[in-house]
Amino acid sequence: MSLAQCPTPGSSDAGHLLDGMPDSAAAGGEDRIGALPDDILLLVPSFLPSRESVCTCVLARRWRNLWKSVPTVLVYEEEEASFVTSLLLLRDRVPLREFVCISSPDETPQDVEMWLRYAASCHVRVLQVEVRSYDTTERLRLPNMTLVCQQLTSLYISSLELKERTLDLSSCPVLKKLEMTNCEIYAQKIVCQSLRHLVTYMCIFVSDVRTRISCPSLAALELAENVGLTPLLESMPLLVTAFVEFDADWYEREYPYDHCLNSGYYGGCGDWDCLACCHINSEGDDCVLLDGLCGATSLTLISTPKMIICTRDFKWRRIFSNLKTLYLSEWCLAADSGGLVYFLQHSPILEKLTVGLSFFKYGRQPIGGKDESYKPRKQFLISKNLKEVEIKHRRNDEKIHQIVMILVSLGVPPEHIKCSDCFSFERE
Repeated sequence: MSLAQCPTPGSSDAGHLLDGMPDSAAAGGEDRIGALPDDILLLVPSFLPSRESVCTCVLARRWRNLWKSVPTVLVYEEEEASFVTSLLLLRDRVPLREFVCISSPDETPQDVEMWLRYAASCHVRVLQVEVRSYDTTERLRLPNMTLVCQQLTSLYISSLELKERTLDLSSCPVLKKLEMTNCEIYAQKIVCQSLRHLVTYMCIFVSDVRTRISCPSLAALELAENVGLTPLLESMPLLVTAFVEFDADWYEREYPYDHCLNSGYYGGCGDWDCLACCHINSEGDDCVLLDGLCGATSLTLISTPKMIICTRDFKWRRIFSNLKTLYLSEWCLAADSGGLVYFLQHSPILEKLTVGLSFFKYGRQPIGGKDESYKPRKQFLISKNLKEVEIKHRRNDEKIHQIVMILVSLGVPPEHIKCSDCFSFERE
């Protein structure tokens, strides 16, 4: 029997296939798998896609209804909505360990929302909803993403339009990880008190005001290759690791969010044609990033020199009192190495600093000053714990000697500086 011939849940085909079938796998033989306890036997179909799990009903009489109690539902894009709906209607209401729904953009939002409500009603612990399409701009619109699930610990969503003004996950009190990939996010606020790990990758923040991320229990944060206004991070006192990569393709966009076209660096260039600075000046005086990031132990900030959000926050003079490992891309060297100076000055226990050059192919700016003439505007003490400074660069980069002299001028001992011609974040 091929998988295409597997019976649909609840059909009479399954019963006919079992007519006359012996209780063991082979007449007169010993069915060692069938002799296992139910909780162990259920592990076998729990790793299978749900259609294949249903097909196990023809193996022996003991397997006939076993699929109904499997603690996983794994549905992939080739499945029709009618199969999924039948599966959920006929399945026993036992708790779900995992619910994976990988669908096409052709599914109706009503079907997907119904499946999500079913998963929540079965106390699902891991929930994944993904839309797969050759066109990454095709997304499934979900007007209502409200979840009430007491046991949900991990939520993965991909290629969805999240239309709610507030993405409030407070009704999932033990949710620890939220990962959003290629989603359109309209929310002006993301709220979850229990969340420990947040990932947004290649998402579009659609709102014309900054999305506020209010997740005070976060220990790990990853914001990578998103488009739109940079989210505003509220206080995250438990943060340990943070990776923030600003929109790398800003130079290809009609509206380069948060990038000053005139290299204003701190924002407010005064040019009314610079939409980024006009928006920043009109939105108020909130600290956008550093309030949330200043408690991190390990921090990566990747950007172009024209990105002004992080440097605009410098006026708040946030102290990175826990920071031990820091990675900065070339943006920190613009405007007399203002970013590099700031972090060396405000990271009292920093142990390792990495500066990555030539990460971006566009928007590179010359470093202020000349090799021997660079002098810091103000003398300050750097961390006594700083024992390793690495400059990652392309081979034969002429800036290396200049950067070394800047670091030495800032008080970094030359013996603590090393250069390497490999670049782990390099793009093709």
